[in-house]
Amino acid sequence: MYYEQEDIFGTTDLQFAENTAIKLLQTMEDVALQRCPEHGYIVGYSGGKDSDCLVDLFIRSGVKFKLIHNHTTLDIPETVYYVRRKFAEWKAKGIECEIYKPEKSFWKICEEKAMLPFRKKRFCCAYLKERQPYKGAVYSFGVRKAESTKRQRRDSIETRNKENYSDQQTFHFDSTEHVKQLDACYTNNYFIVNPMAYWSTSIRDRYLEKYNIEVNPVYEKYGLKRCGCVMCPMASDKERQKEAKLFPKYAENFERLCERIIVKRQDNAELSQFHNGGGTHYSKRTYTLLAKTLYLRYISGFSKKNK
Repeated sequence: MYYEQEDIFGTTDLQFAENTAIKLLQTMEDVALQRCPEHGYIVGYSGGKDSDCLVDLFIRSGVKFKLIHNHTTLDIPETVYYVRRKFAEWKAKGIECEIYKPEKSFWKICEEKAMLPFRKKRFCCAYLKERQPYKGAVYSFGVRKAESTKRQRRDSIETRNKENYSDQQTFHFDSTEHVKQLDACYTNNYFIVNPMAYWSTSIRDRYLEKYNIEVNPVYEKYGLKRCGCVMCPMASDKERQKEAKLFPKYAENFERLCERIIVKRQDNAELSQFHNGGGTHYSKRTYTLLAKTLYLRYISGFSKKNK
């Protein structure tokens, strides 16, 4: 049985987190419906623990929403199967769900750019993870401040016009009535509601336990802390190396990608950091060494310059 310690008012921190999250979704629903009458909220689903909490919150709040999943072509196979199964279950319950596949795979994008993604150059996210098929709609994600230093800048409500976030405004969950009085609430290009922004990892895990919510099997099967893209540059060096061993086919694909990148860099002097200043072609051995160097640099860690 699940137990929690109550405060002097008879409310637990988990209950407070639940109540404020659901109230935020319900309060901002009219904005979501005005910006996207057909679907209401557009909810991003990744297949991770935060996403499963988020979906449950939306179901319990009773608001109108549609679930979307961006297939990145770099997902753990079990995650792909898990998302498909969950979407089938939710569709059977009348919840709108849709999986979006990219025009180009991660491998093709990297080859065309002749580079791998780095922490401050994660071009892959814009192409594969952050696509917003419903322009102008209110989006919602399972983003939490506790996840990372960068995400500490995120908040319950976010709005902006520019794609590069340079004009972004953020608001606390208790500012809903103030936000709804702003023109930006209805006219800005991007509007996001993150009901779990102030949730700790402990709150999230206790929520999963309290409501007996199913989670992606990759956490237990592989002992992973995250279930995102395999060997993502935002993962720690140890996690990236661990995933290379857990998913050797992906590691092999990365090595082959590095070889193709080196070939393209040599063919295009403007992109190549290895260019030797003339029309001289590298030997097969040199190609192999350069590709191996690029791969090892990616898998073993980034220099401070790129962090």
